[in-house]
Amino acid sequence: MDQFVQRTGLACTTVDLNRRYLWTDAFAVQTLFGLADALDEPGYHELALKLVDRVHETLGKYHPDDKRQGWINGLRETEAVNHPTIDGLRIGKALPERPEGEPPDEQLEWQRDGQYFHYHTRWFNALLEAAHATGEQKYACWAAELICSGRKFIYRHHGRLGMYWKMSTDLSRPLVTSMGAHDPLEGLICTVAALNAVPSMEQELRPLMQDFEKMCSGQDWTTTDALGIGGLLLASLRVGLMAAPGVTLPSPADPETLWADSLRSLQVYAQQHVAGGSPEGRLGFRECGLALGLRALHSAKSLREEGELNLEPLDHFISLATEIQDFWLAPQNQRASTWTGHLDINAVTLAASLVAAEAPLVFG
Repeated sequence: MDQFVQRTGLACTTVDLNRRYLWTDAFAVQTLFGLADALDEPGYHELALKLVDRVHETLGKYHPDDKRQGWINGLRETEAVNHPTIDGLRIGKALPERPEGEPPDEQLEWQRDGQYFHYHTRWFNALLEAAHATGEQKYACWAAELICSGRKFIYRHHGRLGMYWKMSTDLSRPLVTSMGAHDPLEGLICTVAALNAVPSMEQELRPLMQDFEKMCSGQDWTTTDALGIGGLLLASLRVGLMAAPGVTLPSPADPETLWADSLRSLQVYAQQHVAGGSPEGRLGFRECGLALGLRALHSAKSLREEGELNLEPLDHFISLATEIQDFWLAPQNQRASTWTGHLDINAVTLAASLVAAEAPLVFG
């Protein structure tokens, strides 16, 4: 994390606008807060808050190569700073978004900017952790405003609801029309959390929650994708922490159901996972995302009260997290192109999985 801080300019006053990336920075914020707690080092707490500001200053504004300039939300500077997430945040890709009217290029699209809803949900969690760590309600309000911007990803077709996977920076048009596998689930969980954190925004949040609930109804979230399983495990942790006497969660966000889907996914993945091998055939951030989910939920197990989820089966899979972490900690594997080509996201996700063993609730 120290190297990430230096490499991306967070430790200096010179801002590299091309080194902010929403997904990576979301996990970096949580990991920095976790380091502050685990090591009793307040400097990491300050870095986490500095990173929040840097992300808003950079990804809350149009791409440097976009003909449009200024804040995405179109507000004047003072007001925009007070509502930096109200119209979403950019991904942080190297190239500006695909111009309107230009036919899509599947490979090039991965390098082009825009907005991803599933990145919103990750930044939402980072902002809620900032609210928890500081006691400042503004971070929770920014999280709630961010998730409310997600309504522009939702569309209705022949009476059915769906979500676009990728939108333009100003959220005016879809760039990729397919739907992310777990986007509605993440949206539902974030909206419930936003209602709990900012009840004054119920008028905006309640209809959005109902739309997500409809999209989630009857869904099976089982997946064989390592990163997807890690996300399911983190979702199980979050809803488990929200569940309390007198708290009613929407049925698709039932902790038992999410844990069952997570466990089935783990069982299938463990059967096909091959330990060792060449790092060129493995992707660090996807595997470390799984290790993060395993570590966070397993470490939180001892903090949970009796009568909640039966997480004992996790003991059988925790060795998988150890294998993944040991593999990617090896210096020779960090020289592979699959590591260096995605250095920031690989390094942060690996760090997050390590920190989760000591501070699991920062990812909850």
